[in-house]
Amino acid sequence: MAIRHVPIRTCIATGEKRPKNEMIRLVRLDSGDVVIDLKGKEKGRGANLTQTIEAFDLAVKKKIITKALKLEKPLSADELSSLRERFLQAIEEKAFRQGQKHVKIKVSKEQLD
Repeated sequence: MAIRHVPIRTCIATGEKRPKNEMIRLVRLDSGDVVIDLKGKEKGRGANLTQTIEAFDLAVKKKIITKALKLEKPLSADELSSLRERFLQAIEEKAFRQGQKHVKIKVSKEQLD
């Protein structure tokens, strides 16, 4: 059986190295908007954070998000609070869907009738 390569990423706030699927990716789109990319496929400049709100708060405190995404201007307080809420939702979604696996529900023919 072949050993599969696991991509490793570094958290911009804490410096921890973890597998890519254990991180949450922030992306600066061409429009300049900052979004959370759960699948890791969005095009744009990206930065990774560990799945803790403490890492997000540390990145905001140190102003690392602006630097890592090479933003032209810092995010406003409203943008940061909105991004924080989306980050919390992303943590919950990642915890619910471990590893992007599909959810299967088995139903018998009798239950359909």
